[in-house]
Amino acid sequence: MPPNKHNMTYKTSIASFTKDQTSIIKGIAILMIIFHNFFHWIEPVDSMENEFFFKTDHVKVFLQSFADSPWEFINILFSYLGHYGVEIFIFISGYGLAKSFLSKEKSWGRFMIDRLKKLYPLLLIGLVVFILFKITMTYAIPTAAEWRSILYKLLFINLFIPGETMVLCGPWWFFGLIIQLYIFFPLLYKLISKYGFKAFALISITSYLFVYYALNNWHLTGGLTVMQHCVAHFPEFCLGIYLGKKENITANIWVFLIALTVFILGNFYEAFFPITFLSVTYVLLFIFVKVISWNPKPNMIRRIIVYFGNISMMLFVIHGMFRWQFVCLAKHYNNPGITIIFALLYFLEVFFLSLSAKVVYDWIQQLLKKTKPEE
Repeated sequence: MPPNKHNMTYKTSIASFTKDQTSIIKGIAILMIIFHNFFHWIEPVDSMENEFFFKTDHVKVFLQSFADSPWEFINILFSYLGHYGVEIFIFISGYGLAKSFLSKEKSWGRFMIDRLKKLYPLLLIGLVVFILFKITMTYAIPTAAEWRSILYKLLFINLFIPGETMVLCGPWWFFGLIIQLYIFFPLLYKLISKYGFKAFALISITSYLFVYYALNNWHLTGGLTVMQHCVAHFPEFCLGIYLGKKENITANIWVFLIALTVFILGNFYEAFFPITFLSVTYVLLFIFVKVISWNPKPNMIRRIIVYFGNISMMLFVIHGMFRWQFVCLAKHYNNPGITIIFALLYFLEVFFLSLSAKVVYDWIQQLLKKTKPEE
């Protein structure tokens, strides 16, 4: 039966994401993150995004920057908005894990072992690169404090220790977050499997109540914030799980408009700030579904983004360490066009280094498969 006019006007439905479409989402997310982590150190915005903490001045600087330097729009957009690529990764992680559980559900222990087999080699490769980078650039081995930070990273506890959240390589704070989400995934999956949208809504409301309480009552120091922990991102993660269990994905224009409104308000008013992460996830999801429905055929640009998505975790673990020389050069020349050139050169360096890292990672994964015990 063909969809009615009402559905055709206000809703767009597609089948579950294909493997390539999932890779496109990851590719877009990693490009947002990489260029955000480059541009947000460079004026005119310069680390003024509302990511872990909220300040009304940040959005004012963002808007004023457009008025003062409209030719720097690429810099400004990535600086202020690029970090939302993390939310896309969180969403698609929940979505992908739900799809994998649909085909074969696992015990909590088996699930965590499988996740650690994928995550630990990635982190270890990053740490080896960090140590080699440190020796090459400073002619010195890591300090005692850095070895201690490496241990915290390996134990995934750096998000709980003041002064340790962003050390060694700032973007690696995400490792602490994703392992927390993995720990809770089997439970969240069971709840959403049993109760559907009601579970998603209840989990999200409970999460926000906790986050609002923490933001208003816990005066943390040393860079610690509840916004780096799983409870603040359960809504995006559970949205991925919820949609991962459905046969079709529907983009609703009214939900989109509400989400967009909440996102805008969350940049001006702290009361809406915690909800911006879920709202922007839906906004980006809506746009992606619309684009797929309008033009489902692959093209050269999509193939390139698919490839970036396929190596997205390699790009993620490598990129943070190699931006600083390019950031310093961009600051020195202070020219919008030259800054774009340095951004592209930075990405090319990270891309080719990631290809080498992927060879090592794939080799490790092959070794782990050979030693995989029978279930």
